[in-house]
Amino acid sequence: MAYTVADGSRSLSCITFVQRYVVALFLFLLLPTLAWAMPPDVLVKGVEGELHQNIIANLKIAQQKQEANLSAGQMRRLHKQAPEQIAKALTPFGYYAAKVTNNNGKGVLEKNGSRWYALYEVETGPAVLVESLSIEVTGPGKAHEALKNLAAKFPLQRGDRLNDGRYEAGKKRILNLALSNGYIRARFTESRVEVKAKDHKAAIRLCLDSGPLHVFGATSSSQYILKPELLQHYVSYKPGDVYSLEALNRLQSDLYSTGYFSQVTVEPKLLPPEEEQHEVPVELHLQPAPKNRYSLGGGYGTDTGVRGNIGWKNRMINRQGHRPSFNVQLAEKGSRAVGGYEIPVPILDLRYDTIGFDTLYSEESWDDTEISQYTFGSTIKHNGPKYQFGAGVEYLHEAYTVGGRQDDSTWLLMPNAFLTMILAENRVNTDHGIRVSGSIRGAQAPYFASTSFFQFRVGGKAILSVAEKWRVIGRASFGATTMESIDKLPPSLRFYAGGDQSVRGYGYKSLGPTDNSGRVVGGQYLTEGSVELERKLFGIWSAAVFYDLGNAYDTIDANLQQGVGVGVRMTLPFGQIRLDLADAISEEGFSLRIHLTLGADL
Repeated sequence: MAYTVADGSRSLSCITFVQRYVVALFLFLLLPTLAWAMPPDVLVKGVEGELHQNIIANLKIAQQKQEANLSAGQMRRLHKQAPEQIAKALTPFGYYAAKVTNNNGKGVLEKNGSRWYALYEVETGPAVLVESLSIEVTGPGKAHEALKNLAAKFPLQRGDRLNDGRYEAGKKRILNLALSNGYIRARFTESRVEVKAKDHKAAIRLCLDSGPLHVFGATSSSQYILKPELLQHYVSYKPGDVYSLEALNRLQSDLYSTGYFSQVTVEPKLLPPEEEQHEVPVELHLQPAPKNRYSLGGGYGTDTGVRGNIGWKNRMINRQGHRPSFNVQLAEKGSRAVGGYEIPVPILDLRYDTIGFDTLYSEESWDDTEISQYTFGSTIKHNGPKYQFGAGVEYLHEAYTVGGRQDDSTWLLMPNAFLTMILAENRVNTDHGIRVSGSIRGAQAPYFASTSFFQFRVGGKAILSVAEKWRVIGRASFGATTMESIDKLPPSLRFYAGGDQSVRGYGYKSLGPTDNSGRVVGGQYLTEGSVELERKLFGIWSAAVFYDLGNAYDTIDANLQQGVGVGVRMTLPFGQIRLDLADAISEEGFSLRIHLTLGADL
């Protein structure tokens, strides 16, 4: 509405009235907001640890720390409810007589400027102790050894402070124990805690009905991916074995790990609880994985230089599970082409046992040594999670030049065997773990060999987390060869030291016996050792200091060479990228060498 005078100008008095009205209305609406307080500061004294944490989690006034829109009335109402909430928060820990002691049991609520402060001093009172514990088992599982004397293993015993968390954990443990022993219908028909708050005592009574014992029935699948008899070898249980969810989970994991399947569903055929059932059939639903897998990669290592590789693997060329593969690697200091053919065989365990046929052509050079080799071999091996071992035979033909002037060639038919043990929860990024390995091989002239030799090598690596953020890493290896003459043994079978995985600070295969011109020609024996101290810095980064020693040699005078250095580590899901700066302290003067490696801890 407009107010005007005769000459058409506005009435100032009318405008002033409207403005004042609007301002007054705005202030009226704003008054509750002006009365709102800042989020409260809540302090609880007299308790610590999990008691304090549970009080804060259940105290509604403490839950408003992120809420700025609290009126004075709301704050007082929440404060009034606090003593009851505190007492209730302590009952799961066996304190049924807890109370707030300051300000006649009400606590203190004060306002300083725009902020509220609440203080509650808590007295827990005497704890409720377990006076009696009774656990009874009924049903067919009553006589089962695993379900006997359950009370002795319960996490709450007579005289212990009552604790709801430990009580529920004990119940869960009993049910899991029954389930893992085939009593999958087990249930508590009675679970009661009788608390006598005035006497500060509690009586616990549990009654478990085991239900019938369940065993595995037949395991079947309608898949046409693998032959049924081959698939059955992956099933670790037999019909009649005690039913176990753990066995089913392991079967699913094992089938996935074969690489044959893109999807694995393990379905136990359980009847409704009201129907009687003792045998549980299992049905497998499987989807095939894409048959061909291709890989393309590249990298750099100070021992190999720039390198690239391309690979192909057929996950399953037939229903017997055969797997061919081929890989080519090109590098500055050597190239290779590898072909393989793998057949699963149920010798000890089909999940890990294979017969493999491999062929290799490679060329490599270092210093004044050049080799060109062709190999063909067959190996029976067990590649389990903790133990890997196997035996086989390999044919080797190698042409080589050593010291820039010795041209020769050797052909050998070599039986061989190996054993490796790895004990670690995580082999890629290890906190605690150990790896121990050993191998032997040899040949006997004139039986399919141009020279005779026998060689063995043993080694190990250990990782120990000695404190938070600190790891100690140690490794050692020793090798020895008996032979007719070092000159007749191809360089690929001689021992050398130096390089990324040997004595850092020295070049790749730069340590060992030399000829008259000072060129390294390789040795009969090998000794290597290393100790490293690593500390995590932040995120994925860590730093290390290390000391290495080792050499290849022909006589008892090993003359072990030494290297020291520092390095940085980048820890990734597939292992560590390690960049080291090392000095060969056994050499005169001061020279630094960079070493770059990538790989798992063990």
